[in-house]
Amino acid sequence: MKNIKHLLQKEIYLCLSPINYIFLSFASMMCVPNYPRYIPFFYITLNIFFVFNNAQINNDILYSQILPIAKKDIVKARCLLVIFVEILEFAISIPFAIIGAKVVAMPNAAGINANFAFYGMAMIPLTLWHIIFFSAFYKKAERPGIPYLLASIVFFAAYIVLDTIILLGRNFQVPLIMKLDSFDVKNFPLQIPILFAGILIYILGWIFTYKISAKRFEKVDL
Repeated sequence: MKNIKHLLQKEIYLCLSPINYIFLSFASMMCVPNYPRYIPFFYITLNIFFVFNNAQINNDILYSQILPIAKKDIVKARCLLVIFVEILEFAISIPFAIIGAKVVAMPNAAGINANFAFYGMAMIPLTLWHIIFFSAFYKKAERPGIPYLLASIVFFAAYIVLDTIILLGRNFQVPLIMKLDSFDVKNFPLQIPILFAGILIYILGWIFTYKISAKRFEKVDL
Protein backbone atom coordinates (compact mmCIF):
# COMPACT_ATOMS: atom_id res chain seq x y z
CA MET A 1 0.00 0.00 0.00
CA LYS A 2 2.88 2.35 0.82
CA ASN A 3 4.43 1.63 -2.59
CA ILE A 4 1.14 2.41 -4.33
CA LYS A 5 0.83 5.72 -2.47
CA HIS A 6 4.31 6.81 -3.57
CA LEU A 7 3.73 5.54 -7.10
CA LEU A 8 0.52 7.55 -7.35
CA GLN A 9 2.44 10.65 -6.31
CA LYS A 10 4.98 9.88 -9.00
CA GLU A 11 2.18 9.42 -11.56
CA ILE A 12 0.66 12.78 -10.69
CA TYR A 13 3.91 14.72 -10.85
CA LEU A 14 5.57 12.91 -13.76
CA CYS A 15 2.69 11.84 -16.01
CA LEU A 16 0.10 14.60 -15.73
CA SER A 17 0.53 17.83 -17.65
CA PRO A 18 -1.56 21.03 -17.97
CA ILE A 19 -3.36 19.62 -21.02
CA ASN A 20 -4.84 16.85 -18.86
CA TYR A 21 -6.55 19.44 -16.68
CA ILE A 22 -7.72 21.39 -19.74
CA PHE A 23 -9.37 18.24 -21.11
CA LEU A 24 -11.51 18.01 -17.98
CA SER A 25 -13.36 21.10 -19.22
CA PHE A 26 -14.66 19.09 -22.19
CA ALA A 27 -17.24 17.62 -19.81
CA SER A 28 -19.12 20.89 -20.34
CA MET A 29 -20.07 19.61 -23.81
CA MET A 30 -22.80 17.58 -22.13
CA CYS A 31 -25.07 20.62 -22.34
CA VAL A 32 -24.46 21.36 -26.03
CA PRO A 33 -27.78 20.98 -27.90
CA ASN A 34 -28.06 18.15 -30.45
CA TYR A 35 -24.58 16.79 -29.76
CA PRO A 36 -23.65 13.08 -29.39
CA ARG A 37 -23.43 12.51 -25.64
CA TYR A 38 -20.79 9.78 -25.94
CA ILE A 39 -18.26 12.13 -27.55
CA PRO A 40 -17.34 13.99 -24.32
CA PHE A 41 -16.45 10.59 -22.89
CA PHE A 42 -14.31 9.86 -25.90
CA TYR A 43 -12.32 12.94 -24.92
CA ILE A 44 -11.64 11.14 -21.65
CA THR A 45 -9.78 8.50 -23.66
CA LEU A 46 -7.80 11.21 -25.42
CA ASN A 47 -6.95 12.67 -22.02
CA ILE A 48 -5.66 9.25 -20.95
CA PHE A 49 -3.63 8.98 -24.15
CA PHE A 50 -1.85 12.22 -23.21
CA VAL A 51 -1.08 10.72 -19.78
CA PHE A 52 0.67 7.79 -21.46
CA ASN A 53 2.33 9.98 -24.05
CA ASN A 54 3.67 12.37 -21.42
CA ALA A 55 4.90 9.40 -19.40
CA GLN A 56 6.76 8.13 -22.46
CA ILE A 57 8.39 11.51 -23.04
CA ASN A 58 9.59 11.50 -19.43
CA ASN A 59 10.86 7.90 -19.66
CA ASP A 60 8.45 6.91 -16.93
CA ILE A 61 8.58 3.17 -17.64
CA LEU A 62 12.36 3.02 -17.43
CA TYR A 63 12.37 5.15 -14.29
CA SER A 64 9.71 2.99 -12.64
CA GLN A 65 11.63 -0.17 -13.51
CA ILE A 66 14.67 0.88 -11.47
CA LEU A 67 12.55 1.40 -8.37
CA PRO A 68 12.42 -1.45 -5.80
CA ILE A 69 8.81 -2.35 -6.65
CA ALA A 70 6.92 -5.10 -8.42
CA LYS A 71 5.96 -4.59 -12.06
CA LYS A 72 2.30 -5.15 -11.25
CA ASP A 73 2.40 -2.15 -8.89
CA ILE A 74 3.50 0.07 -11.80
CA VAL A 75 0.42 -1.01 -13.73
CA LYS A 76 -1.83 -0.68 -10.66
CA ALA A 77 -0.73 2.90 -10.02
CA ARG A 78 -1.42 3.89 -13.63
CA CYS A 79 -4.86 2.25 -13.49
CA LEU A 80 -5.69 4.11 -10.28
CA LEU A 81 -4.57 7.42 -11.80
CA VAL A 82 -6.79 6.87 -14.84
CA ILE A 83 -9.74 5.86 -12.65
CA PHE A 84 -9.31 9.09 -10.67
CA VAL A 85 -9.24 11.18 -13.88
CA GLU A 86 -12.32 9.43 -15.24
CA ILE A 87 -14.36 9.74 -12.06
CA LEU A 88 -13.46 13.42 -11.90
CA GLU A 89 -14.59 13.84 -15.52
CA PHE A 90 -17.86 12.04 -14.80
CA ALA A 91 -18.48 14.21 -11.75
CA ILE A 92 -17.81 17.42 -13.69
CA SER A 93 -20.13 16.32 -16.50
CA ILE A 94 -23.18 15.76 -14.28
CA PRO A 95 -24.02 19.45 -13.60
CA PHE A 96 -23.73 20.17 -17.33
CA ALA A 97 -25.97 17.22 -18.14
CA ILE A 98 -28.54 18.68 -15.74
CA ILE A 99 -28.20 22.09 -17.40
CA GLY A 100 -28.77 20.45 -20.76
CA ALA A 101 -31.91 18.74 -19.48
CA LYS A 102 -33.39 21.60 -17.46
CA VAL A 103 -32.15 24.83 -19.02
CA VAL A 104 -31.73 23.90 -22.68
CA ALA A 105 -34.78 21.65 -22.22
CA MET A 106 -34.86 19.99 -25.63
CA PRO A 107 -34.40 16.38 -26.76
CA ASN A 108 -31.04 15.43 -28.21
CA ALA A 109 -31.57 14.86 -31.93
CA ALA A 110 -28.03 13.46 -32.27
CA GLY A 111 -28.60 10.45 -30.00
CA ILE A 112 -29.48 9.45 -26.47
CA ASN A 113 -30.36 12.06 -23.87
CA ALA A 114 -28.00 12.47 -20.90
CA ASN A 115 -30.05 10.67 -18.24
CA PHE A 116 -29.40 7.85 -15.74
CA ALA A 117 -29.56 5.17 -18.46
CA PHE A 118 -27.05 7.07 -20.58
CA TYR A 119 -24.46 7.18 -17.81
CA GLY A 120 -24.82 3.44 -17.35
CA MET A 121 -24.55 2.76 -21.07
CA ALA A 122 -21.56 5.11 -21.40
CA MET A 123 -19.58 2.75 -19.17
CA ILE A 124 -19.70 0.05 -21.87
CA PRO A 125 -17.61 1.67 -24.65
CA LEU A 126 -15.30 3.17 -22.02
CA THR A 127 -14.74 -0.23 -20.39
CA LEU A 128 -14.06 -1.85 -23.76
CA TRP A 129 -11.59 0.93 -24.48
CA HIS A 130 -9.75 0.26 -21.19
CA ILE A 131 -9.41 -3.44 -21.91
CA ILE A 132 -8.10 -2.98 -25.47
CA PHE A 133 -5.81 -0.03 -24.79
CA PHE A 134 -4.19 -1.16 -21.54
CA SER A 135 -3.73 -4.78 -22.59
CA ALA A 136 -2.26 -3.74 -25.97
CA PHE A 137 0.03 -1.10 -24.48
CA TYR A 138 1.44 -3.27 -21.69
CA LYS A 139 2.12 -6.11 -24.09
CA LYS A 140 5.23 -4.17 -25.17
CA ALA A 141 5.09 -1.00 -23.01
CA GLU A 142 6.31 1.14 -25.89
CA ARG A 143 4.44 3.77 -27.89
CA PRO A 144 0.75 4.24 -27.03
CA GLY A 145 -0.35 5.31 -30.53
CA ILE A 146 -1.36 1.96 -32.05
CA PRO A 147 -3.07 0.69 -28.86
CA TYR A 148 -5.01 3.96 -28.75
CA LEU A 149 -6.11 3.62 -32.36
CA LEU A 150 -7.31 0.02 -31.85
CA ALA A 151 -9.14 0.89 -28.64
CA SER A 152 -10.75 3.95 -30.23
CA ILE A 153 -12.13 1.87 -33.11
CA VAL A 154 -13.77 -0.44 -30.57
CA PHE A 155 -15.09 2.57 -28.60
CA PHE A 156 -16.76 4.08 -31.64
CA ALA A 157 -18.16 0.73 -32.77
CA ALA A 158 -19.82 0.29 -29.36
CA TYR A 159 -21.01 3.91 -29.35
CA ILE A 160 -22.58 3.54 -32.81
CA VAL A 161 -24.38 0.34 -31.81
CA LEU A 162 -25.75 1.83 -28.56
CA ASP A 163 -26.89 5.10 -30.11
CA THR A 164 -28.36 3.34 -33.14
CA ILE A 165 -30.55 1.27 -30.82
CA ILE A 166 -31.83 4.47 -29.18
CA LEU A 167 -32.41 6.30 -32.47
CA LEU A 168 -34.24 3.35 -34.05
CA GLY A 169 -36.30 2.87 -30.89
CA ARG A 170 -37.17 6.57 -30.92
CA ASN A 171 -38.12 6.55 -34.61
CA PHE A 172 -40.29 3.44 -34.28
CA GLN A 173 -41.74 4.53 -30.93
CA VAL A 174 -40.57 1.41 -29.06
CA PRO A 175 -41.96 1.91 -25.50
CA LEU A 176 -38.95 0.48 -23.61
CA ILE A 177 -36.44 2.50 -25.63
CA MET A 178 -38.53 5.65 -25.27
CA LYS A 179 -38.49 5.23 -21.48
CA LEU A 180 -34.71 4.70 -21.43
CA ASP A 181 -34.27 7.85 -23.54
CA SER A 182 -36.63 9.97 -21.43
CA PHE A 183 -36.04 12.84 -18.99
CA ASP A 184 -39.38 12.08 -17.32
CA VAL A 185 -39.00 11.39 -13.59
CA LYS A 186 -41.50 8.53 -13.75
CA ASN A 187 -39.06 6.60 -15.98
CA PHE A 188 -36.09 6.97 -13.62
CA PRO A 189 -36.85 3.67 -11.76
CA LEU A 190 -36.31 1.86 -15.09
CA GLN A 191 -33.14 3.82 -15.88
CA ILE A 192 -31.40 3.52 -12.51
CA PRO A 193 -30.79 -0.27 -12.81
CA ILE A 194 -29.08 0.45 -16.15
CA LEU A 195 -26.85 2.94 -14.33
CA PHE A 196 -25.90 0.41 -11.64
CA ALA A 197 -25.34 -2.29 -14.27
CA GLY A 198 -22.98 0.08 -16.08
CA ILE A 199 -21.10 0.85 -12.87
CA LEU A 200 -20.73 -2.89 -12.22
CA ILE A 201 -19.42 -3.42 -15.76
CA TYR A 202 -16.98 -0.53 -15.20
CA ILE A 203 -15.65 -2.03 -11.95
CA LEU A 204 -15.36 -5.59 -13.29
CA GLY A 205 -13.80 -4.25 -16.48
CA TRP A 206 -11.09 -2.46 -14.51
CA ILE A 207 -10.32 -5.60 -12.50
CA PHE A 208 -9.95 -7.57 -15.73
CA THR A 209 -7.96 -4.77 -17.37
CA TYR A 210 -5.52 -4.60 -14.48
CA LYS A 211 -5.01 -8.36 -14.30
CA ILE A 212 -4.38 -8.90 -18.00
CA SER A 213 -2.20 -5.78 -18.29
CA ALA A 214 -0.10 -6.70 -15.24
CA LYS A 215 0.31 -10.24 -16.54
CA ARG A 216 1.51 -8.97 -19.91
CA PHE A 217 3.81 -6.36 -18.40
CA GLU A 218 5.51 -9.01 -16.27
CA LYS A 219 6.74 -10.62 -19.51
CA VAL A 220 8.12 -7.40 -20.98
CA ASP A 221 11.91 -7.24 -21.01
CA LEU A 222 12.99 -3.61 -20.97
